[in-house]
Amino acid sequence: MSDEQNLPVVHSAKDLRISFPEKNKHISEKEAEKNRCLVKSNGAYTNDGRAYIDKSALPHLLATDKKGANRFFNNLEDEDKLELGNQNLASVSSVNKELSERIQEPRDTLQKERLRDSEACVNAFRDAPELEKIREVEESKNRKEQPKLKAKKIKAENITACELTRAPLDPDADAHHIERQADKPRKARDLKNIVVANKPPHREVHAAGAETPEELSALCAEKGWNDPTKS
Repeated sequence: MSDEQNLPVVHSAKDLRISFPEKNKHISEKEAEKNRCLVKSNGAYTNDGRAYIDKSALPHLLATDKKGANRFFNNLEDEDKLELGNQNLASVSSVNKELSERIQEPRDTLQKERLRDSEACVNAFRDAPELEKIREVEESKNRKEQPKLKAKKIKAENITACELTRAPLDPDADAHHIERQADKPRKARDLKNIVVANKPPHREVHAAGAETPEELSALCAEKGWNDPTKS
C-alpha cells in the first residue's frame, strides 16, 4: 500500500516461500504453530527487500503483553518503523535485536525457549529467497549507478558551486556520501545522501573521519562551511 506522500509499497509475507525451522522441542505445538502463523500473516516487505513485522504480532513473538509491545514500538527510531494508516510495522532488524536482548536476560527457561523459536521464525522470514533476490538486484543497481550519481545530482538540483565551501564547482568535483555506502547501502542512490564537493574539501571530510550526518555537521561548523545536512 502507498499514499500520496510517497510512502513505500508494502507486500505481504504470505507471498513468500519461507522455510521455517523445526519447532523448538521445548515448547508446545500450539505455541510453535502460532509463531509461524504470526510471522507469515503479519510479516511484510518493501520493494527494496526490507522485512517488517506488524506490531499486532509482537506480544506473542516477544513473549510480552500489548503494553510491552507498544513500548518497544514507540521507542524505535523512525528508520526502524513504518506507520501506514492502521498498519504499524517494526523492522525485522529491530525485532531481532529485541529478541536477542530478551534471550540474554534472566528469564524463565520456557519463556526463553519461546523467544528462541520466535527468533528462528523471524530469521527464516528475513532470509526468504525472494527477499534475497531483491537485495541482490538492489546491490547491482548500486554498483551500476555510482558513476552517474554526481551528474544526476548536479542536474536535479542545478548545482554550480561546491556544496560545502560554496566555491565555484570544479569539473572534477566528487560525489560524497553523507552516510557511507558500506554502512547504509539502501541510501547509496538517494540523492539526499549525496554531496557534490570539490576535491580539497572532500579530502578534508575523509581526513577528519566525518562519516555520519552529525560528524559532517560538526566539521562544517568548525570550518565555516555550508552544512548540507541541514538543507
